[in-house]
Amino acid sequence: MPATTHLGARERVAALALLALLCVFGLFDHTLWSSNDTREGSMIAAMVRTGDWVVPRLNGVPYLEKPPLLHWTGAILCRLAGTVNEGLVRLPAALYGFGTLLLMWRMGGRLGRERAGLIAAFLCATSLLFAEYTRIVLTDAALMFMVLLALHLFWRAYTAENAPRGRYGLFLLAAAAAFYAKGLLGPGFIWVSVGLFLLVRREGKLLCLLGLAFLPIFLLLLAPWVWALAREGGRAFLVSVFWDNQFGRFLSFSDPALPLDPYFVHKEPFYYYLHSLPVRLLPWTLLVAGALAGWFRRASAYRGELPLFLRCALAAMLVLLHVSAAKTACYTLPLFPFLFLMTGLWLEDALRPGGAHPIERLMLTVTGALLLLLALLASLGLIAARMLHWTWGGHCWWPGVERADYSCGMAVCAACAACACAAWLLRQGRAGRWNYVGWHGPHVLVVVLLLIVGALMPVMDLQRTYWPVAELVRREVGPGGRVAFASEEERATGAFTFYLQSRLDILPVGAPIADYLLARPPPAGVILPAGELPAVRPLLAGRPIRVLRVPHAGDKARDYVLLVPADNK
Repeated sequence: MPATTHLGARERVAALALLALLCVFGLFDHTLWSSNDTREGSMIAAMVRTGDWVVPRLNGVPYLEKPPLLHWTGAILCRLAGTVNEGLVRLPAALYGFGTLLLMWRMGGRLGRERAGLIAAFLCATSLLFAEYTRIVLTDAALMFMVLLALHLFWRAYTAENAPRGRYGLFLLAAAAAFYAKGLLGPGFIWVSVGLFLLVRREGKLLCLLGLAFLPIFLLLLAPWVWALAREGGRAFLVSVFWDNQFGRFLSFSDPALPLDPYFVHKEPFYYYLHSLPVRLLPWTLLVAGALAGWFRRASAYRGELPLFLRCALAAMLVLLHVSAAKTACYTLPLFPFLFLMTGLWLEDALRPGGAHPIERLMLTVTGALLLLLALLASLGLIAARMLHWTWGGHCWWPGVERADYSCGMAVCAACAACACAAWLLRQGRAGRWNYVGWHGPHVLVVVLLLIVGALMPVMDLQRTYWPVAELVRREVGPGGRVAFASEEERATGAFTFYLQSRLDILPVGAPIADYLLARPPPAGVILPAGELPAVRPLLAGRPIRVLRVPHAGDKARDYVLLVPADNK
């Protein structure tokens, strides 16, 4: 292994602040958008509102697809804050992501390569999939953290000179608790990694002992939740949790009588990750490819027990992912700490004077150029959008950009910063300071990209927010009225229950809508997808019912109308 590297106290503080900023940026500046945000966020809000901590529920319906570790975390944070909002329900994923980055940094330090560990954490934090899934309300960030935590505890126990039994106990406890993150996939990732490593090391006896000790700990840790599930939903709940949503996803089934979800969702060919994973590793795909070539070649410089453990963990988890019938991009998130730890170590070596081969230097140059080009294009795109609005007025191709006037100013700042970065990087490169460029250049470019994202966010939120529809319902129906949703779409159902802080009646699109609205006592309202309005209008003919539209420029707000009785007040 190359020479050790460590950071000073000031560098550690600055690095910690940068990683924290990368994790919390974008949590509190927009409403709930995606289906994951609205669905899981609604479950957390309902858990806080009802006090039911056993089963997450979407509009009162049990949602048994995943165990509730993320929901528990979000509910605790909301209880501590005394409120429920979009940022708080997204915060658990960010905290689990931040914990993952700290563990990566720590593992680099255990190799005597603290700077490489920090590089790895930074690259991971700014990769496409990690940045997305640590800012939405979904369980995959919790799974990634629990898997890495358990494997880190195993490594500490395996290499400890004193009191290894207690350390192994912590590992076994974390491995069992990983079930609560995303079911059996958590312990599965952990045990295939540990198992392969111990088999390669020819320590089958230790593997058997750990496996035997794990089983009672696993059963004891799950027992309270299993008992609560059985008490609340009986055998049906247990079958749904432990068979349908575990083996139903992992295995392939051909029985057409089985429900689509979970038996047939995300069923992809075995080569799915070969074309999906490189995209999710952007903008660092070339660097990861170069690092893997350096780590897995026969004459690799990365030797020793911990590098072997990293290789075994990555290979074992990749095999498990490919064997599973259900495949989707977010399932690969637990691989990211290991991929980027390898990349951080390789990159630090490549940035040493004379350390990079010509092809490695080409990869570094292309990656930096692409980042710089992305920053410049994004900045100029925002400026061009604002200029089009100034020129064409209301005919601007980007509706609502006039609502975010300051975004143009931020874009100008970002464009100037990107140009300054380009000049600085070229100057340092001509001086032969590639190590300096490789260490500081990505940090500066990512800060520029954060400015661009901050400029984009208000405009994006204007288009994708459900909040105006909820505000219209609250104004027209009031807190004591009856509200129904004439659709079964999970995304919108979650959004409306989150913002209205109550359950909705679900109605079919048809005749019952008028009956529901005119039943006594008023007030009442029905949220209807705007596309269904032509089919519903004949059913409302001659009935004292008003059709209200949201006075808002956003696409999502225009997708729905509100039906209310004429005498609603």
